[in-house]
Amino acid sequence: MQYCSACQTAIATVVILDLSEGAVTGSQHLCPACAEQLGVAQPKAPTKFSAEILEDLIGGLKSKSGPRADACPGCGLSTQEFRSRGRLGCPRCYETFRAELLPLLQRIHEAQSHRGRLPGRLAEAPQLTDSDTGMSELRHKLEDAVRGERYEEAARLRDDLRRLERGETANEGDS
Repeated sequence: MQYCSACQTAIATVVILDLSEGAVTGSQHLCPACAEQLGVAQPKAPTKFSAEILEDLIGGLKSKSGPRADACPGCGLSTQEFRSRGRLGCPRCYETFRAELLPLLQRIHEAQSHRGRLPGRLAEAPQLTDSDTGMSELRHKLEDAVRGERYEEAARLRDDLRRLERGETANEGDS
Protein backbone atom coordinates (compact mmCIF):
# COMPACT_ATOMS: atom_id res chain seq x y z
CA MET A 1 0.00 0.00 0.00
CA GLN A 2 1.46 3.29 -1.13
CA TYR A 3 0.38 6.80 -0.15
CA CYS A 4 -0.19 9.63 -2.62
CA SER A 5 3.05 11.47 -3.40
CA ALA A 6 1.12 14.78 -3.75
CA CYS A 7 -1.05 14.91 -0.61
CA GLN A 8 0.73 12.24 1.48
CA THR A 9 -2.58 11.25 3.15
CA ALA A 10 -4.71 9.18 0.77
CA ILE A 11 -3.89 5.79 -0.70
CA ALA A 12 -2.50 6.00 -4.22
CA THR A 13 -4.41 4.18 -6.97
CA VAL A 14 -2.91 5.95 -10.00
CA VAL A 15 0.71 5.43 -11.01
CA ILE A 16 2.40 7.75 -13.53
CA LEU A 17 5.66 6.45 -14.97
CA ASP A 18 8.27 8.73 -16.53
CA LEU A 19 9.89 7.04 -19.51
CA SER A 20 13.08 7.95 -21.29
CA GLU A 21 14.26 5.85 -24.24
CA GLY A 22 12.12 2.93 -23.12
CA ALA A 23 13.40 2.93 -19.53
CA VAL A 24 11.49 4.06 -16.44
CA THR A 25 13.25 7.14 -15.03
CA GLY A 26 10.73 8.07 -12.35
CA SER A 27 7.25 7.47 -11.02
CA GLN A 28 4.46 9.28 -9.19
CA HIS A 29 1.80 7.60 -7.07
CA LEU A 30 -1.41 9.62 -6.82
CA CYS A 31 -4.79 9.30 -5.18
CA PRO A 32 -7.84 9.74 -7.43
CA ALA A 33 -8.48 13.30 -6.18
CA CYS A 34 -4.92 14.50 -6.82
CA ALA A 35 -4.83 12.73 -10.19
CA GLU A 36 -7.99 14.55 -11.21
CA GLN A 37 -6.52 17.91 -10.07
CA LEU A 38 -3.46 17.27 -12.23
CA GLY A 39 -5.67 16.42 -15.20
CA VAL A 40 -4.87 12.71 -15.09
CA ALA A 41 -8.10 10.81 -14.63
CA GLN A 42 -8.58 7.10 -14.35
CA PRO A 43 -10.65 5.61 -17.13
CA LYS A 44 -14.10 5.05 -15.70
CA ALA A 45 -15.82 1.77 -16.41
CA PRO A 46 -19.09 2.31 -18.24
CA THR A 47 -21.96 1.63 -15.87
CA LYS A 48 -24.81 1.01 -18.27
CA PHE A 49 -22.77 0.60 -21.42
CA SER A 50 -23.57 -3.06 -22.04
CA ALA A 51 -27.21 -2.66 -21.02
CA GLU A 52 -27.65 0.27 -23.41
CA ILE A 53 -26.08 -1.65 -26.28
CA LEU A 54 -28.23 -4.70 -25.59
CA GLU A 55 -31.36 -2.59 -25.41
CA ASP A 56 -30.45 -0.95 -28.72
CA LEU A 57 -29.78 -4.29 -30.40
CA ILE A 58 -32.80 -5.99 -28.94
CA GLY A 59 -35.02 -2.97 -29.44
CA GLY A 60 -36.30 -4.56 -32.64
CA LEU A 61 -37.80 -7.38 -30.59
CA LYS A 62 -40.66 -5.22 -29.39
CA SER A 63 -43.70 -6.34 -31.28
CA LYS A 64 -46.28 -3.85 -32.50
CA SER A 65 -48.92 -5.32 -30.22
CA GLY A 66 -46.82 -4.75 -27.09
CA PRO A 67 -44.59 -7.06 -25.06
CA ARG A 68 -45.30 -10.77 -25.26
CA ALA A 69 -46.46 -12.42 -22.09
CA ASP A 70 -45.75 -15.97 -23.21
CA ALA A 71 -42.68 -17.89 -22.15
CA CYS A 72 -40.54 -20.65 -23.59
CA PRO A 73 -42.03 -24.04 -22.72
CA GLY A 74 -38.54 -25.50 -22.31
CA CYS A 75 -36.98 -23.12 -19.79
CA GLY A 76 -39.72 -20.62 -18.93
CA LEU A 77 -37.78 -17.62 -20.30
CA SER A 78 -39.99 -14.68 -21.21
CA THR A 79 -39.25 -12.07 -23.86
CA GLN A 80 -38.68 -9.48 -21.14
CA GLU A 81 -36.09 -11.72 -19.42
CA PHE A 82 -34.37 -12.24 -22.77
CA ARG A 83 -34.17 -8.47 -23.27
CA SER A 84 -32.62 -7.94 -19.87
CA ARG A 85 -30.16 -10.87 -20.03
CA GLY A 86 -29.38 -10.72 -23.75
CA ARG A 87 -29.27 -14.51 -23.96
CA LEU A 88 -31.74 -17.24 -24.70
CA GLY A 89 -32.26 -19.97 -22.14
CA CYS A 90 -32.44 -23.17 -24.17
CA PRO A 91 -32.67 -24.46 -27.76
CA ARG A 92 -36.48 -24.27 -27.69
CA CYS A 93 -36.25 -20.49 -27.19
CA TYR A 94 -35.15 -20.17 -30.82
CA GLU A 95 -38.43 -21.74 -31.93
CA THR A 96 -40.58 -19.92 -29.38
CA PHE A 97 -39.19 -16.45 -30.12
CA ARG A 98 -38.53 -16.98 -33.84
CA ALA A 99 -40.79 -14.12 -34.95
CA GLU A 100 -38.95 -11.71 -32.65
CA LEU A 101 -35.47 -13.01 -33.44
CA LEU A 102 -35.63 -12.81 -37.24
CA PRO A 103 -35.72 -8.98 -37.43
CA LEU A 104 -32.91 -8.84 -34.86
CA LEU A 105 -30.74 -11.23 -36.87
CA GLN A 106 -31.50 -9.28 -40.04
CA ARG A 107 -30.39 -6.04 -38.37
CA ILE A 108 -27.23 -7.46 -36.80
CA HIS A 109 -26.01 -9.88 -39.50
CA GLU A 110 -27.81 -8.48 -42.55
CA ALA A 111 -29.32 -11.93 -43.10
CA GLN A 112 -31.86 -14.15 -41.39
CA SER A 113 -30.05 -17.42 -42.00
CA HIS A 114 -26.47 -18.58 -41.75
CA ARG A 115 -25.00 -19.56 -45.09
CA GLY A 116 -21.44 -20.27 -44.01
CA ARG A 117 -18.36 -19.81 -46.12
CA LEU A 118 -17.82 -21.17 -49.59
CA PRO A 119 -14.63 -21.63 -51.53
CA GLY A 120 -13.98 -18.74 -53.93
CA ARG A 121 -14.42 -20.94 -56.99
CA LEU A 122 -18.06 -21.71 -56.18
CA ALA A 123 -20.40 -19.00 -57.39
CA GLU A 124 -23.48 -20.14 -55.48
CA ALA A 125 -24.25 -22.23 -52.44
CA PRO A 126 -25.32 -25.73 -53.47
CA GLN A 127 -29.02 -26.37 -52.95
CA LEU A 128 -30.15 -29.46 -51.04
CA THR A 129 -31.63 -31.88 -53.54
CA ASP A 130 -33.16 -35.34 -53.45
CA SER A 131 -29.78 -36.80 -54.38
CA ASP A 132 -28.30 -35.16 -51.25
CA THR A 133 -30.86 -36.88 -49.06
CA GLY A 134 -30.18 -40.15 -50.91
CA MET A 135 -26.47 -39.67 -50.31
CA SER A 136 -27.17 -39.10 -46.62
CA GLU A 137 -29.13 -42.35 -46.42
CA LEU A 138 -26.37 -44.19 -48.29
CA ARG A 139 -23.77 -42.86 -45.86
CA HIS A 140 -25.81 -44.11 -42.90
CA LYS A 141 -26.25 -47.51 -44.53
CA LEU A 142 -22.51 -47.62 -45.25
CA GLU A 143 -21.69 -46.84 -41.62
CA ASP A 144 -24.10 -49.55 -40.43
CA ALA A 145 -22.59 -52.09 -42.84
CA VAL A 146 -19.06 -51.30 -41.64
CA ARG A 147 -20.11 -51.51 -37.99
CA GLY A 148 -21.82 -54.83 -38.70
CA GLU A 149 -18.69 -56.04 -40.55
CA ARG A 150 -20.67 -56.62 -43.76
CA TYR A 151 -17.80 -55.56 -45.96
CA GLU A 152 -19.19 -56.67 -49.34
CA GLU A 153 -22.34 -54.64 -48.77
CA ALA A 154 -20.19 -51.72 -47.53
CA ALA A 155 -18.09 -51.83 -50.71
CA ARG A 156 -21.21 -51.79 -52.89
CA LEU A 157 -22.67 -48.88 -50.89
CA ARG A 158 -19.37 -47.00 -51.16
CA ASP A 159 -19.42 -47.44 -54.94
CA ASP A 160 -23.06 -46.27 -55.11
CA LEU A 161 -22.15 -43.23 -53.03
CA ARG A 162 -19.28 -42.36 -55.36
CA ARG A 163 -21.56 -42.67 -58.39
CA LEU A 164 -24.08 -40.30 -56.80
CA GLU A 165 -21.31 -37.82 -56.02
CA ARG A 166 -20.27 -37.85 -59.68
CA GLY A 167 -23.89 -37.24 -60.71
CA GLU A 168 -24.59 -40.75 -61.95
CA THR A 169 -27.46 -42.90 -60.72
CA ALA A 170 -26.80 -45.43 -57.97
CA ASN A 171 -27.64 -49.12 -58.25
CA GLU A 172 -30.02 -49.27 -55.31
CA GLY A 173 -31.92 -52.27 -56.70
CA ASP A 174 -29.22 -54.51 -55.18
CA SER A 175 -30.11 -53.52 -51.60
